[in-house]
Amino acid sequence: MATQADLVSFTTRVSCPDEFDSFWDNVLAELATIPLDARIGHDPFRSTDSAKVYQATYRSLDELEIFAWYSVPAVGDGPFPAVLILPGYKSEPALRRDWAAKGVASLAVAVRGKLPSSSTFNPGYPGLLTHGVEDRDTYGYKGVISDCVRGVDFLLSRPEIDPARIYCCGSSQGGGLTLITSALRPEIKAGVSGYPFLCCFPESMRMLRSYPYDELSCYARAYPDRAEQMLETLRYFDAVNFAPRIKCPMVVGIAMEDEVCPPETSYAAYRLLGGQRELWLFPNSGHGNAHEYPAREASWLQQRIGATPA
Repeated sequence: MATQADLVSFTTRVSCPDEFDSFWDNVLAELATIPLDARIGHDPFRSTDSAKVYQATYRSLDELEIFAWYSVPAVGDGPFPAVLILPGYKSEPALRRDWAAKGVASLAVAVRGKLPSSSTFNPGYPGLLTHGVEDRDTYGYKGVISDCVRGVDFLLSRPEIDPARIYCCGSSQGGGLTLITSALRPEIKAGVSGYPFLCCFPESMRMLRSYPYDELSCYARAYPDRAEQMLETLRYFDAVNFAPRIKCPMVVGIAMEDEVCPPETSYAAYRLLGGQRELWLFPNSGHGNAHEYPAREASWLQQRIGATPA
């Protein structure tokens, strides 16, 4: 179990590359040239009296079609605030109709490799964390992050969404992607990052022998001549290098007995946040099992949004 002293004393060897901003500026510029081609199809089977559910698609990097569950309040025409919900590493995105009952739309993104966004790109689990890691331009997370960024574009394209009230949340990989997407898209007004993955890759490899980080250790053992290049690529995708670029209010939730994402690495991202920040510590919890976390996440976002139950 980590202590607060462990969190504060932790240091990382991760540094920000000189070309970090230009690299991501170029990715965003490339995405801007790809037609969004946003589409929705009503799903009456999954709709309720309080939520109209749609199966949504849009185009992302490499022209991949990305799927998402899109849920909007059944009452009223908007404009509605919206929550962008980003997925974990193994889990498929959940359909979140609960937000619609509070007058809030939600978009739960199935990034590439998730069903049903996996027809073209599907490295599997394990697999994604090392896919194309030899180069920053071929690394799989370049596309995954682009899919999250384009989720913001989808919401901005919808006439029923208030562009001034877009929020973001996710846990584990979704927590790391919440930090990264909030850094790249200033349209996000606030976010909650739970147990964030994608933080301090070199230390996470060393501190844990569990998947997913052990994928990197396996790669380094199999290809020792490529290990340094792998770490160089990962600098462009490490959430600690995105954290200072986040200007909106952000919560980071940390489980102090996390056996998947070392608490110290999550804290390293938290203390670099560039805007208003809030820390939630769960001393007797492991990865993703702090029982009070889901309700706390919903309550915090609901307060920020100003949402009230229908």
